[in-house]
Amino acid sequence: MATQEQKIVFKAIETVLISYSKYKNKIKNNIECLNDPKILNKYCMDKISGKGYSEIKSEYERIEDLKIRISKDIKMYEEMIFRIDSALEMVKDHEDYDLIQIGFLDNHFKKDKVDYEKIAEKLDISVKTVYQKRNRIFPHLEFHFKTQNLIQVKNW
Repeated sequence: MATQEQKIVFKAIETVLISYSKYKNKIKNNIECLNDPKILNKYCMDKISGKGYSEIKSEYERIEDLKIRISKDIKMYEEMIFRIDSALEMVKDHEDYDLIQIGFLDNHFKKDKVDYEKIAEKLDISVKTVYQKRNRIFPHLEFHFKTQNLIQVKNW
């Protein structure tokens, strides 16, 4: 049985793992957006307002601004994926890594909630065994996720 502190850490780890495929999808979508000839339609801000002034940008300036913003987003998501991959690489040889691969990385979550029953079905094991696998591998992930600054758990 996990302690309250472990539950908080495990939830943080789950959140990072759930976000992994979302980051990959976001990168893919942003790259598609960069290659979209109708990129301006996705850019709704045609004015930059400040204290007592309004700057109207040309279509070219707006497109370039959007490309810069999208490129920064792509780099940010790539950095997150790199950090997650680096942490996961450290536990790839763990006997319970199949839980991470099949249960999280190959899974597409609809409600940002882990369904351990579905993971048990995919792994063809009992739900109890899924929790046991989680309880064995998550402490290893915790160390590497903290090292990569992917999770920060505050002590109350």
